[in-house]
Amino acid sequence: MTTTLAPPAKPPARGPRQARPPRNTRAKLASGSRFALPVLLLIFIVIFSILEPTTFATLNNAKTVLSTQSVLALVALAALLTLVIGEFDLSLGAQMGLSALLLPGLTANGAVPIPVAIVLSIAATTFVGLCNGLLVAKAKVNSFIATIGTAALIGAVVLAYSGGTVIFQGVPAELINISSWAPLGIPGPIIYVAIISVIVWVFLKRTPFGRYMSAVGGSKDAARLSGINTDRVTIVTFMLAGTLAGIGGVVEAGQLGSGNPAVGPSFLLPAFAAVFLGATAYYVGQFNVWGTITAVVTLATGVAGLNLLGLPSWVEPAFNGVALLVAVALTRYLRGKPV
Repeated sequence: MTTTLAPPAKPPARGPRQARPPRNTRAKLASGSRFALPVLLLIFIVIFSILEPTTFATLNNAKTVLSTQSVLALVALAALLTLVIGEFDLSLGAQMGLSALLLPGLTANGAVPIPVAIVLSIAATTFVGLCNGLLVAKAKVNSFIATIGTAALIGAVVLAYSGGTVIFQGVPAELINISSWAPLGIPGPIIYVAIISVIVWVFLKRTPFGRYMSAVGGSKDAARLSGINTDRVTIVTFMLAGTLAGIGGVVEAGQLGSGNPAVGPSFLLPAFAAVFLGATAYYVGQFNVWGTITAVVTLATGVAGLNLLGLPSWVEPAFNGVALLVAVALTRYLRGKPV
């Protein structure tokens, strides 16, 4: 009996070489853009220093820009806190305006000592933050809707309290000492922002609660399943944001020396523009303190330079609006998910 052996199987034909997976464009852009914002700031400084050397490129101008933007920086840090947990607080500008009105109003004609009035003004905005937090965490109201409603209510309170007029009669002259003191030539508001920025950074990066906030912002369901009390984190975060907005109002009142009911809402858009723009720097795709502060200074430098060139007043809101649109689009792309 003859056994026929099957011919050896042919090796499988070698197909075309597998193409290497394309590089992650998002990751490349994120890595390359870490320092784009500070570079843009330097470009602004160089350009405007050349165009306006006698007005822009001076130490006094730098102090003025940084000092006047201190309130915006504080409101931006407040917005940063709520964005870290994935929520929006659209009442922060109104809260800042409330504090900026209450402080001179309470101190007028010696009714309340300035230190007590400062505490009461900040306590008022912290209470507003508590209400926002309860609406979002317990009542399950969307943070957009809740804080828009809160902002409208604050606007009504401000008008009722002030009568729609600036509060200046009887306001103690010592009120301006809050913002006018300048140890070693450094304006007080700059010192406030520097100290609070470090505190917020340490709080977010070096404390368990800060890590809980990041976890809630990443996924509330996952954070809840891991044992984090997401409602508590949300409420406390809104309260802290209110506290920062209140501090911003105190600084604003010290700079104005009076209470203006119109102050506040105009700070909201540039504050969010700074936070989103800051998320494209340093820790790309993440809302972070130092990116936010750099963005505030960058936007302020751009606006100050354009104003010194004699451009019309509408340039500032247009500049901030474009910055917000670009920043949100970039942040969404770099994060790889909606913001």
